[in-house]
Amino acid sequence: MTFRTLATVGFVALSTPLLSTPLLQAQEIVEITGEDRILDPTIEEVFRIGALEGESWETFATIFKVEFDARGNLYIFDGAVRMVAPESLRVLVFDVEGDFVREFGRSGEGPGEFDMPNGFTVMRDGTTVVNDAGHDAYQLFDSSGAFLRMVHQPDDLGMTSEIQRDPRGGAVVTSSSRLNMGGAGDPNTTRPVLRLSLAGELVQADTVADGWLPPRSTPDEVGDLARAFGLGSITMPAVFEPELLFSVLPDGTVVHTDSSAYNLKITPPDQSEVGRIILRPFRPRPVTRAVEESYRKQVEAESEARLQRSGFRTLARFEPNFYPELPVIRALSATWEGRIWVQRRGEELDSGGAIDVLTAEGGYVGTIPAGATAMPDAFGPDGLAAFIELDELDVARVVVRRLPEALR
Repeated sequence: MTFRTLATVGFVALSTPLLSTPLLQAQEIVEITGEDRILDPTIEEVFRIGALEGESWETFATIFKVEFDARGNLYIFDGAVRMVAPESLRVLVFDVEGDFVREFGRSGEGPGEFDMPNGFTVMRDGTTVVNDAGHDAYQLFDSSGAFLRMVHQPDDLGMTSEIQRDPRGGAVVTSSSRLNMGGAGDPNTTRPVLRLSLAGELVQADTVADGWLPPRSTPDEVGDLARAFGLGSITMPAVFEPELLFSVLPDGTVVHTDSSAYNLKITPPDQSEVGRIILRPFRPRPVTRAVEESYRKQVEAESEARLQRSGFRTLARFEPNFYPELPVIRALSATWEGRIWVQRRGEELDSGGAIDVLTAEGGYVGTIPAGATAMPDAFGPDGLAAFIELDELDVARVVVRRLPEALR
């Protein structure tokens, strides 16, 4: 690998910035070889939970997210849509052997009840945090599942959904989606990664990274609909637009990627400027007419499947705008001990490919070949990793496996 330092920064590809900030001092660039060092890990299964029929704690409606605490307890948020199956809206806890411990939470509008939850994480000490849009607040529960308090969200924070714990405690990390809902244009040029302190009655937000926001436009039909509802103008992300992916390392370091190229941006703890960028020389694939047509067929097939399952069809479908490139990176996560897992895009449009295992310093551990393992849905202590899976009958289950030390 190659190390160098940048004093000024430019752009590397079509609509794909290396950095979102035009000038950063003493920024280290780490270039990793494009030749994969293949890993062939043995990943042992520890236990699995989930059944078509059985006790209430082993039958799930829709598994929204899973997390671990420092003792290796597994938390499952069974997050069905409230209006469809309100009785299944809950958090279930299992110990390191896979034995059921308890469940807590339910649908409702009162304190400790879930009203449109859209984010969930578990602190290392077992404190559970639920981002609840219905309450416009973050709800906190202690390690026994007892409701503690709400921390309300200020009006200017913007919409947040996915939350990740700050392993140091007392805060969560999220990204803010700032849609323009009425101005003549979209003044936002970044997608911030935010550290939210939950110590008081009101969330305190600090920007820890500024992700690049690609230029956006809006289909005419969407604009007409927005104006009809008095929303003014609204910008929509293009199909295949690079997501803002981020994760938090054990010391509070934030790693994020925001473009279609293979670049990871490392922000040290309690700072707001990127200190290191990790690159691999993989080029994004162009979005051709064939790719666009494949996407349309996929959307149609998913719509028909939804109609068969629920009897509902999407009310309106608009001709989408397409981003010109398929982003190289599909998923990003950090292990309990501080490794960074980066999943590259597979050959199919939405398939997962090979997984690179890196360190925040730019060390290259190796690459797990495509198909050898899925990307874990949660990492835990002692190499534990949880995977949300569907069996042959589409029954949701969680499989917990243990990773070898080299991958932790």
